[in-house]
Amino acid sequence: MSIGKGHLQRRRRAAASEGPRRDAVRKSLLTAGPLSSLLYVVFTDAIAASLWDGYRRTEQMVSELFAVGSPGRDVLAPFTWVYTVLFVAFGAGVWTSVRGNRAFRVGGGLLTAYGLWNIMGSIYPLRLGDDTSIPMHIVATNIQLALMVAAMCFVAAGFRGLMRAYSIVSLAVSALMGMIAFMAAPGPNLVLGIGERISIGAFLLWVAVLGAALWNRPPPIANRNHLQYVERRPYE
Repeated sequence: MSIGKGHLQRRRRAAASEGPRRDAVRKSLLTAGPLSSLLYVVFTDAIAASLWDGYRRTEQMVSELFAVGSPGRDVLAPFTWVYTVLFVAFGAGVWTSVRGNRAFRVGGGLLTAYGLWNIMGSIYPLRLGDDTSIPMHIVATNIQLALMVAAMCFVAAGFRGLMRAYSIVSLAVSALMGMIAFMAAPGPNLVLGIGERISIGAFLLWVAVLGAALWNRPPPIANRNHLQYVERRPYE
């Protein structure tokens, strides 16, 4: 056996063994998405809201729970960093789940940016009773919403069939209810509380469904001629 042929076979064996490891990492990253959605609901409406006597989930904003001066602030401040790490990991998982699909790649990058932008929300939080904190909080929130909308658009473009339709419907529901809730602010009122939660819930559920859809996607396979990974697209 020539040295060149032996080296080529070793490279092929290494590529074959690397594939399952990469897929395990990819699936671990994707798991962070549904987990982040679940924890968001648990830490906001289940834990933080219960610490605030008189807080009305159906009439008040979720943002108030994160505000400085909120009884649940001590719980949600550290959770913000946990959520950020989980969502950045999820964005990386989306990025690594696709090859040769530019729309998906951009969508994964935007999801990562969305996760990182949570840091700005912690830098410019609402302060209960302090109206001067509102403008910068609105700016930070609107930029994050723009990242969310853009990410959902690009991911929808990357899919075909039912997942594309579901992404478009989720985006429409989240954006529409978000605008309705914004117009109903500052509240408290039913349109604000319920509308905002429908908007947030549509996005959180979409993240979980996206993670499941990409989890079931067959992993990239080794190209025998070039020892590179190529993508199979069963959902497109």
